[in-house]
Amino acid sequence: MTNAKNDADDRLLLSKAYDAIELSERRNIPRFLGFLNEHESMYLMSHLPKRADIRFYGGYDGAVRLMLGAGADDDSFPVTALEFTYKPEYDLRHRDFLGALTALGIRRDTVGDILTSPGRTVVFVRDDIAPFILSNADTVSRVGVKIGYADTSDLPVPDDTEELTFTLSSLRLDAFVARAANLSRDKAAVLIHTDMVAVDHVTVNDTAARLREGAVVTIRRYGKFVLTGSLGESRKGKLRIAVTHYK
Repeated sequence: MTNAKNDADDRLLLSKAYDAIELSERRNIPRFLGFLNEHESMYLMSHLPKRADIRFYGGYDGAVRLMLGAGADDDSFPVTALEFTYKPEYDLRHRDFLGALTALGIRRDTVGDILTSPGRTVVFVRDDIAPFILSNADTVSRVGVKIGYADTSDLPVPDDTEELTFTLSSLRLDAFVARAANLSRDKAAVLIHTDMVAVDHVTVNDTAARLREGAVVTIRRYGKFVLTGSLGESRKGKLRIAVTHYK
């Protein structure tokens, strides 16, 4: 079960998208919205008309966080890729870079994908905030960094995932969250009831919600977990599933 706030937010987002499309048509110039998260992109893709001049792009093929462009082509999207370099022994992660940027007062919707690897991270941002970041961001999680413009033909392969195997009594959401976050079922239920858990990018408050193969479960503070497949049953008859964890 989703909550009413999700529905209201979706309707507001759709209204903003139509405003951007109308303004683009009236002025004959591209208009942009976002970066959007995965749920927002999926929602707009399913509710906006399928037209060549309505596009979604995040700076590179396969991007997760996307901008909506009305009257746009890929080259016109206001996306800049910035490269952060640092000593490889410092284990900087996605959350470290996002925290450093938000600490500078930068809004989440102006930051796209963050691709981390040892010693080098590429962050996609809106053009208009790139100069501010270049001038003001010199540390990430107390680690000194150098920042410049990135070569998008050579992007880092993120190293912030791990492959896990869960053994569960059922595919109920509370059972999955308890295992993923290493919590009791009662504490997992608290996370679910306080809007800390999303399934397929939509907040879910129902502890008994059933998961399916391919489900994306995001638990605030614990990361994103994708149920990638079934591995059969254990000797005790419990379900064994393969899970990819995005830290």
